Amino acid sequence: MGHRYSLDPVLYEQAGSAKDRHYMEIMRGQGQSPVPTERSKPRIALVVGPSPFTMPRGWEFFLTSPYEGVSYIASVLHNAGYPVFIVDVRYAVNPLGEAYRQIVDGADILGIATYEDCYPFVEELIAMVKESHPKMPVVLGGSLVTSVPRVFMESTKADVAVISEGELTVLELFEAYTAGHWPKKLSEIRGIWYRDANGEIKSNPPRGQMLDLDYLPNMNLSLWPQSQAAAGLQPQIISSHSRGCKMDCSFCYRTTPQLREKSPQKLRAELKYLTETYHTKFIFFVDLTFTSNKKRSLEICEVIKEFDLGWTCLTRCADVDPEILAAMKASGCDIILYGVESLSPDVLKAARKGSAEHIVLRAMKATQDAGLRFGGLTIVGLPGENEESLDHMCRWAEENNHITRVKYLSAMPGTSVYTDGLNQNIIRGEVEHLRWLSTEQALVHDEYLNYNGLPESVMRRAYQRLYDAYQPGPVMDFKHWPQNFEKFYPDPARAWRGKFSSAAAPMAPGSERFRLPHLMNARVRATGNPQALSVQV
Repeated sequence: MGHRYSLDPVLYEQAGSAKDRHYMEIMRGQGQSPVPTERSKPRIALVVGPSPFTMPRGWEFFLTSPYEGVSYIASVLHNAGYPVFIVDVRYAVNPLGEAYRQIVDGADILGIATYEDCYPFVEELIAMVKESHPKMPVVLGGSLVTSVPRVFMESTKADVAVISEGELTVLELFEAYTAGHWPKKLSEIRGIWYRDANGEIKSNPPRGQMLDLDYLPNMNLSLWPQSQAAAGLQPQIISSHSRGCKMDCSFCYRTTPQLREKSPQKLRAELKYLTETYHTKFIFFVDLTFTSNKKRSLEICEVIKEFDLGWTCLTRCADVDPEILAAMKASGCDIILYGVESLSPDVLKAARKGSAEHIVLRAMKATQDAGLRFGGLTIVGLPGENEESLDHMCRWAEENNHITRVKYLSAMPGTSVYTDGLNQNIIRGEVEHLRWLSTEQALVHDEYLNYNGLPESVMRRAYQRLYDAYQPGPVMDFKHWPQNFEKFYPDPARAWRGKFSSAAAPMAPGSERFRLPHLMNARVRATGNPQALSVQV
């Protein structure tokens, strides 16, 4: 890698050009006084596709609740007068067919959110739409296309990929489209990959990060289809008070690297709007590290306390102490999810975690002393892990039963372990890997990438031991279960809502063809080396 950052260095700069400031002021002004919807403007569909990732008991709201990324993009476009609607097929029995029907019936432009395990859905949806409506522009956004834009542009017929934060970019992008300036003006818009008039793939410099998050509008959740259903929106939402992360862990992908925070005044206004307009009762703050800034975190807790909310969050074991934990408890927090990942000092050092076993144990005790629950997030198979270190982590989990999530290392695009996997031929091809990620359900039978040459029995036994140390998710009430929810349960041999029950959206039809044959080979499992397939025995 030619620079010291894991992402393009430009993304560490401020979105401070005259053009950036222009669109920031437009966004803030339209957030305060939205432009009436103009029927002359193109109709924009924003698609949220399914994920096969399972949700342990108590976390099922992930499958049904509005979340921040698409909500902000939709709100910015709605406030600018565009007829925009969200197509949410996270729990559709036939997600491709349902998304296609809604798109062709009501959209002039297709926008698709991309994330780790959605590639086959995006690939096939674009193919379906372009076959019947070849002139419909397709715009991609989100974390996955930000990490591998070239792969998406070369392997699909997408017209534009929006890189990193999208709020300012989509305003400029669709303003140019509405004025009839596509594709001529696309070369002037920072933060995109696109096809020019000759169909050639081009890329522009990234747009810097928006440092002042107070410019963001309130999230208009009425744009989610659930709000129009008889039962209405769930009282839970997935949101944040910050963007970015101060860390650079080897396995974690950050769409926006710089750590930026909303002011307490901005968060207070948002929570007032959410609770009064949508009767929100519970928030999962998905900030990569909720307590990065202790002073600000204490201020945020005081704001949250004003609204009688239940909530949970993600943070680092190194970034909590009794004072901040007491404030979190007093403001309604139930469980804190900590990125434990491993207890091995060698593994943690290689992963650039900035943590250690004694830090984990200290955070666990302090969390319990504050009357909060400690939720451990763990990974089986980080580089440097061995049978002894896995057993040590499993014994810790079994003694405490504080595990909230376990998964095999999957090598997300844009991370160091992904780049290393490509260089070491553990990952054989980028598109093949993206398709394979769509089969990962976070269950013991998942395929995995073996970076350490550990026997399959060791990997699966460690996974099962950690999985059996799960605890239920946060305390909350579900308003209703969505239609077809019972179809999401991936393990029919276990009773629904059992002790270790999980729920997930259906795997994409035909997704079994994306499993990696070379990972099923015993010699590859044992050695972690795909070249073992070519060894004659």
